[in-house]
Amino acid sequence: MLRVKGLSFSYGARAALRGIDLEVAGGSLCSILGNNGAGKSTLLKCVAGILRSDRGSISLGGEDRDNLNRREAARLLAYVPQREIYRARLTVFDAVLMGRRPHIGWGVRARDLEVAERVIEELELDELSLRFVDELSGGEYQKVVIARALAQEPRVLLLDEPTSNLDLRNQLEVMHTVRRAVGERGISVLMAIHDVNLAVRFSDVFLLMHDGAALAGGGREVIEAGNIERTYGVKVRVEERNGETIVTPVLDPPGEVTHGE
Repeated sequence: MLRVKGLSFSYGARAALRGIDLEVAGGSLCSILGNNGAGKSTLLKCVAGILRSDRGSISLGGEDRDNLNRREAARLLAYVPQREIYRARLTVFDAVLMGRRPHIGWGVRARDLEVAERVIEELELDELSLRFVDELSGGEYQKVVIARALAQEPRVLLLDEPTSNLDLRNQLEVMHTVRRAVGERGISVLMAIHDVNLAVRFSDVFLLMHDGAALAGGGREVIEAGNIERTYGVKVRVEERNGETIVTPVLDPPGEVTHGE
């Protein structure tokens, strides 16, 4: 389980996170929803250890995040940022194998090669394994980045906008990949995402944020018009269609909803 308690962080005088509480159990996917500047990416970076929080605690599987060294933390947690760029010209196989770095001692072992091969097969990247990553499409590239994170064999996976700049087909493929990893590996996934309907379709729990604070958190019950309107500042209609929850903006003039009402 990933557990965040009372997490606060500031960029200088500006509070970016204000007392965030969050729990993500193993085998579940939590989507962080909020407008630009809400604090979604900052929260992920604090959990990943890229930023050091001002107050609060983060635990991974019962271990205090601050008590772990970088290698220990990397064996428990993998982070995929919004824009991952490989500086070296790597093949897909080598890029995925890089995910084994926290486990590699003096050299690559048979176990590391087996894990990389298995992840490539699971994500259906076999035919791309000898191609260079800079030759891939956006969707293929994103799946490789996620494959590298899964090769790390983390207990917690952090994803920052994994479907941004992808077409509809690739968005669905990437989300199905993540969802399958949650089910088959029993990992905890914390994901920042802009597309509310995509989040609702694939997620188990949600954290709705505005201006660095949590407005609501929980299961599907928090996806209701009032919460979404306070989160994004627009009126919406939340409906059930064929067993799925659909959130649709109401085309009224802007400025009629005030955050925090």
